[in-house]
Amino acid sequence: MDKRVVAGEMASHYLRDKDQMVSKDWGAKVTPDVFVLDGSGTLVYRGAPDADHEVPEQNAQWLRDALDDVLAGHRVRRSWTRSLGCSVKWKINDQPNPHE
Repeated sequence: MDKRVVAGEMASHYLRDKDQMVSKDWGAKVTPDVFVLDGSGTLVYRGAPDADHEVPEQNAQWLRDALDDVLAGHRVRRSWTRSLGCSVKWKINDQPNPHE
């Protein structure tokens, strides 16, 4: 991942949630479940990267729209979408998500 950031393939920093505490605290249930924060640390988008991960042409459009809005200083037009995917496999004591 560090190489991808240096190569400019990622727009910003990322979080590696090795102990899964952030995922649990934020209520993640499936993967991918995307969280976008604005410059003040406010959650402005949560959901799927796009309407169908099996259609490469979608190219994470919902996520791109949210990031474009944040970078332009605008209110995110679509702040939430339903995340679809495989359930998160919890490795911390194999405990369920506390938000379920």
